[in-house]
Amino acid sequence: MDFVSRAGSFIDRAHRLAGVLLLVVIVQSLIIINMWMSNADMANQVRYMSARLPVYVVPGATRGIYSPTEDDLLIKAFVDQVTQSFKTFTYETLAAQYQEMKQFFTPQMLADADSYFAKMLRDSQADRRSSLFIPDQQSMQVEKFTENGVDMRTVKIRGSLQTIIAGSVVESLPMEVTLKLQKTIISKANPFGFQLAQYNERALSSNPAQSVRPQ
Repeated sequence: MDFVSRAGSFIDRAHRLAGVLLLVVIVQSLIIINMWMSNADMANQVRYMSARLPVYVVPGATRGIYSPTEDDLLIKAFVDQVTQSFKTFTYETLAAQYQEMKQFFTPQMLADADSYFAKMLRDSQADRRSSLFIPDQQSMQVEKFTENGVDMRTVKIRGSLQTIIAGSVVESLPMEVTLKLQKTIISKANPFGFQLAQYNERALSSNPAQSVRPQ
């Protein structure tokens, strides 16, 4: 009788455990079904919105889908790196930023650049000047050409250059920066795949342009 009693108790516990497991399975199934229905509803809403989003069409553009090429992305990253290193600085950081960028110069640019940037460094330290360049990314223009069998790019970008002295903005000028880039091999040392062959900047006023270029 004791054996029968224990067996009955064991079967009763097993039934209760099976009931709990069944309840857990049912609850989990309901949660999964609810999540699936919510995700399906969200996906339908996204498709609905995507189909009705306004599309800006560039005047004169041809039909088709445009996606930026690797060159487009690398040029944008490289131009950002150059312009921010040369035009966004404090008098304490400019020298280090210039030294870091020299590894991306062509040999001709490297030979001609030191005197230009030495003067920029002296001027910034003389009055403890800082600078902030805010680019207008929509203004960027890229022209592709070949020079002596080498792929080159001319890139123009406009923005606002703010001169800061003693923590206050003392001047804000619209500026255009022009860069001549030489295509090279992408490597660990140069992840951009471009070198700077020429640098030119000019305030969009009556001031003359300043440039660093191979002679």
